Amino acid sequence: MNFRDTIRNVPEIVECLKNGLQALERQHRSKIQYNSSRELKGSVYIDKCLEKRYPNENRWDYVFGYKDRIYYVEVHSAENTRKVGEVTAKLEWLKRWLTRSAKSLEDLEDQSTYHWISTRKTASSVKRGKYRQILAQKGIRGPDSVLHADAVT
Repeated sequence: MNFRDTIRNVPEIVECLKNGLQALERQHRSKIQYNSSRELKGSVYIDKCLEKRYPNENRWDYVFGYKDRIYYVEVHSAENTRKVGEVTAKLEWLKRWLTRSAKSLEDLEDQSTYHWISTRKTASSVKRGKYRQILAQKGIRGPDSVLHADAVT
């Protein structure tokens, strides 16, 4: 099943599906780099789409399809180590939501990657040592200033 068909099977977010990266806020689109716009399969602003349904939750920001992969992206500051806990909590929420409400997306886990894109300068303490290890163990790539979609393996 392709990305668009998969999203169409998720009632909570189907109405939020946009072409290309149009679901991303303008300032966040520039943080995603790719070689072929034709290969963009669509995007959803998960946080905004679900804010009324889950108003008190730490929601993940975005999901988009590119080529044969699914990219979950959290755009969040990384200026101190406390932010690691905030981003990992958002990922935990996302995974619970996928299990509960978006089984068709969850079934594509082997095609999915999770990325933290920093909004400002990233603290060196977040980039190394135990914090980098915590992020890696959770499956979060980053924090990086830009996501190079074609470089993701």
